[in-house]
Amino acid sequence: MSFLDSAMKRFKNAANGTVTCPICGNKSQFAASKIRQGQTLLCPKCKSLFVVPR
Repeated sequence: MSFLDSAMKRFKNAANGTVTCPICGNKSQFAASKIRQGQTLLCPKCKSLFVVPR
C-alpha cells in the first residue's frame, strides 16, 4: 500500500463516525457531517430511521 493510499484511508475513516441503532443495536458507520447536523439516519440492518442524540 502506498503512502497516498494509506493517507486516503485514514482521511476517509476520520470523516465517518460509528453509530449504534437504538432499535436493533447494530453498529454502522455514517458520515460525520450527517451526525453533526442531526440528520435522520437509516439503519442498514432493521431499516429504522433515527437521529443521534447530542
